[in-house]
Amino acid sequence: MSSILRRPLLRARHLVVVVILVFLVCRLWIYPPPLSHSWLSLPGNRKAAVVPTNSTLGFGRIYVISKEDSPRRPGLLQAANVTELDLTIPVQPTWTKVDLEGHDGIGRGSVLAWLGHLHSLRQFVESGVETALFFEDDVDWDIRLRSMQAPLVATAVRTLLAPKPDPTGSLNTDAHPNSRSDPKRYPYGDPAAWDLLYLGHCGDYWHSTGDGFEKGHVKPEDLTARPHISFNDSSVPDPNNLHPWTASLLENLGVPPRTRLVHSSVFPLCTFAYAVTRDAAKHMLKHLSLEARADDVVAYDVAILHQCRSSSGLRCWTINPELFHHMPGKSMISGIDNHSNIPPVDATGREQAEIRHESPNIDCGFWSGAFSFKPNDKRRLNHLRREVGRKGRCLKPGRDLPY
Repeated sequence: MSSILRRPLLRARHLVVVVILVFLVCRLWIYPPPLSHSWLSLPGNRKAAVVPTNSTLGFGRIYVISKEDSPRRPGLLQAANVTELDLTIPVQPTWTKVDLEGHDGIGRGSVLAWLGHLHSLRQFVESGVETALFFEDDVDWDIRLRSMQAPLVATAVRTLLAPKPDPTGSLNTDAHPNSRSDPKRYPYGDPAAWDLLYLGHCGDYWHSTGDGFEKGHVKPEDLTARPHISFNDSSVPDPNNLHPWTASLLENLGVPPRTRLVHSSVFPLCTFAYAVTRDAAKHMLKHLSLEARADDVVAYDVAILHQCRSSSGLRCWTINPELFHHMPGKSMISGIDNHSNIPPVDATGREQAEIRHESPNIDCGFWSGAFSFKPNDKRRLNHLRREVGRKGRCLKPGRDLPY
């Protein structure tokens, strides 16, 4: 073939290559690469690829309880941007004097927090979605929340609460009359099988914190006697870096390091992050209003604890150690109510948090500000999304974590 004929063919081939490259670049720009996969191994199951959750962690929506002028909101939004979470932040009403007064024994800050939670629950019930995650705006989480932790927890919950075969070998659906088992639509299993999931808390220690954490305060048989599932999770801090009370609990229960539990709730404290179903939200709005509270209940999280421990209340399940913990520092409630006392859980874990520069029970989180970015710095944000949020690289000095 003459060189005169080859030139148009070469130009045509070059043009095809250029078109393909442009297409691929555009496709990657429009459809960013998927989040990294890790591996799941649950009792009785083969290892299976863990597919990252969607931007609402597998729930219908994520609601944040936050006032518009909250100084904690900017940091929350930056963390959500890096991990690519889709948040819904309902605008809080202007509460009247009537709303805030007449609740004996409760400080103004606690009343505001209680009203904020109830307002967000109403938004959820009116939304039409079937499940929702709620968290407060001072929560911290690990960079692998979406790519690793939530998928592991979802699979564990789905496995634990799946309908069990009866002795004849058929599937028992009595507890699940409207069984919905599609894991793509319901990552945490049939919403009829649970009411509330404690994904963020300040501890479910199986007893009052005043009872102590000496050796033998709980025993392995306490765990085996309770509905639960355990699974390996490399994002769980090693025992020396867990909150001292959490480490004591797991050690005494005979739980190996780097293991996370899902168990029926025993004595859960705090409501940093919790997921509920529509039916549960309706129940909570009816039984957890300030007007319906018992005289000895002075906080929203205590009201939920009572519901979880009541036979006619909520079916609650705890993820232990938790996925969300509040950032060390003064809470909005204590700031409003002028409380100077540090809660015992915070006081016990404060020194460790300051040494680690991490929130309690969080391995690589956002509290230190290591993953912050300026509002218009899209280049840094994209870098953080790719390397930190999707690949799970800690990118703190000496902390480039293996996946």
